[in-house]
Amino acid sequence: MLENNTRYPLHHIIIEDLFSANKIVIALLFAIVVTALGTVWLTHQTRILVAENGQLIVAHQSLENEFLNLKLEEATQSDNTRIEAIAHQLGMKRVQPEQEVLIVE
Repeated sequence: MLENNTRYPLHHIIIEDLFSANKIVIALLFAIVVTALGTVWLTHQTRILVAENGQLIVAHQSLENEFLNLKLEEATQSDNTRIEAIAHQLGMKRVQPEQEVLIVE
């Protein structure tokens, strides 16, 4: 065995070797890490947007159903037989042609 009291700063030698001889490897490793983080971030944003899209689709379907119900109610309320029945209950009758007045500006 070697009986040498001098110690080599091994961690300094390794770091110096990494930065002096392997600059391309360090740059590629950095690029891989940045790309991986970007992929994770984009996946997260995509999932948020997909969830929001699902909520908007449910809201759209709800509004569409409400619109169809309102159109059906409007058609029911404006039915001529219903209007005539209410008018008959109130004692109303049709206007005679000689009672009509036409206003022209």
